[in-house]
Amino acid sequence: MRILITGGRGGIAYQTAKKLSNLGHTVYLCTHTTKQLKSLKENIEIRSNNIIPLKLDITNKEDLNLLDKLSYDIVWAHAGIGNGGTLLAMDIDVLRDNYETNVFGTMEVVRRSYLKFKREHIKGKIFVTSSLAGMLPLPYLSCYTSSKAALSILCFTLKKELKQINSNISMSLIEPGAYQTGFNDVMINNKEKYLEENSEFYQNIKKINKLQKRLFTLIEKKNYQKLVDKIVTEMLKEKPQFKIKKPLFQSLMTKLYVLLYR
Repeated sequence: MRILITGGRGGIAYQTAKKLSNLGHTVYLCTHTTKQLKSLKENIEIRSNNIIPLKLDITNKEDLNLLDKLSYDIVWAHAGIGNGGTLLAMDIDVLRDNYETNVFGTMEVVRRSYLKFKREHIKGKIFVTSSLAGMLPLPYLSCYTSSKAALSILCFTLKKELKQINSNISMSLIEPGAYQTGFNDVMINNKEKYLEENSEFYQNIKKINKLQKRLFTLIEKKNYQKLVDKIVTEMLKEKPQFKIKKPLFQSLMTKLYVLLYR
């Protein structure tokens, strides 16, 4: 199998790429920037003929042309960003930036890959990373959570549309919970960066950050090997399941919260 992964500089995507390559599959492991690409190439852990590091900024049209040049059977649109802040006290471009990557850029990867699979008569598989956070109204994190909510709905819809035309191209949605990859810390800490200091919302930042850090410290899973194993298993299946959610406990608690409080 040949697998293309966006947002692969570290964490879950990076570990998944390593496992796939160890199983003998070719992985195009893509990063957002040239600096990240250089770091990835220098990483001794992935110096393998099966892993090919590439730069692919999913918001850059020239970079996206790379999708037409490569040969792959599976695409995993994993790249994403998380901007903190509140819409009521920040520039609208902060929200737009989050949607450009998490929704529009991701959907462009999906769209181009679908057209490629169809054109080349490939029984392709499309995987998209959303988040359980897309179901939660987390204060000062709505840029991220709302973009993931939109992404999940789009994937649900695309699955139905593919089924209606009896397509042999599959769609799978990965909705991880909170894992200790460093992503959540960055998202929590960058709220001040996007808020106006004279805003009444700015005064709440330290309190909110403290509460959210406690929350994530409590619920974050340190080991995401089970998620990696599940993703690899589904990628290599002839018919992958649509929804992949882990950890199970966080998934159940999220459903309970939505049922009781929304």
